[in-house]
Amino acid sequence: MVEPGKNLSNPYSTGNGGGRFEAHVQASFLALMLTGGYSPCLPCRPINKIKLQGKFDGYQTDDLIVFTNNIGGGVGGKLLGQIKHSITITEGDSVFGEVVLSAWQDFNNPDVFIKGSDVIALITGPLSATDTGDVRTILDWARHAESAKEFFEKVNLAQFSSANKRNKLRAIRHHIDAANGHNAVDEEAVFQFLRHFHFLGYDLDLKAGVTLALLHSLIGFYSADNVHSIWTRLVDEVQSANQNAGTIVVGNLPEDLVNVFRQRKIEEIPSELVVPVSPKAFVFGQDHAQLSSLAIAALIGGWNEANESDVELLKEFVNGF
Repeated sequence: MVEPGKNLSNPYSTGNGGGRFEAHVQASFLALMLTGGYSPCLPCRPINKIKLQGKFDGYQTDDLIVFTNNIGGGVGGKLLGQIKHSITITEGDSVFGEVVLSAWQDFNNPDVFIKGSDVIALITGPLSATDTGDVRTILDWARHAESAKEFFEKVNLAQFSSANKRNKLRAIRHHIDAANGHNAVDEEAVFQFLRHFHFLGYDLDLKAGVTLALLHSLIGFYSADNVHSIWTRLVDEVQSANQNAGTIVVGNLPEDLVNVFRQRKIEEIPSELVVPVSPKAFVFGQDHAQLSSLAIAALIGGWNEANESDVELLKEFVNGF
């Protein structure tokens, strides 16, 4: 029974649900790396390294930094991820303010972020419909607009946009200005920031969630009998690396875990057993001993050996040759 005047706490927050959610998101990227999968928000390039808690290395958006390779070698783009299970995109949400502050600092730091190549992502759990739909739409509009002028005109156009979208953009600009020392940031700079900023929703807080089912299916392709135990090991690996601000590459993972995801060698059947051997053509010569018999049989076509009439006719026919 709840005591009068005592507020109930959210069991997810009091039970370290946020930390569990963060570990599961990080483990999902580890699963992608081991299976040759690709990071969201970036071109389809293999993941080669995952850095956790990267603030010591100069990153402010530091929960997850995913590095990729270019096809043919060389450094590819990277994703800087901040993981928050619960957040609201409003001017008064201090957690969202911290996310934007970190993202703005990284976006303007060429030592950790390459514009046009790298991206920043806020990775969340379930949010309100307007936070999910309106904010994602705003960010997509920015990425598909030719210029800052076109983008802001689109958002402010009453027949095209909505009051909710304008409110969300106002909230984002409020936190960008705050991150800029409470000095107004011009529209071009805001536009470029939004083009690099992504909003990702993961339902990894649910055991029956779609994301976890897809990850289990991916693991099952390599080891159908041990899906749950392998997923648990991936979570354990990122939790261990996370508490040590570690960097994960294939070379520092347990060999038996890596071997689970190695491509199976395909055994090929010898070609002589696969390719059918065409029968060689047999040509009868004119002096072949059975040539006349074969010719007679071809002329007759068919008969019933149990039928005496057929047999008598055959004898007469053959004797006539």
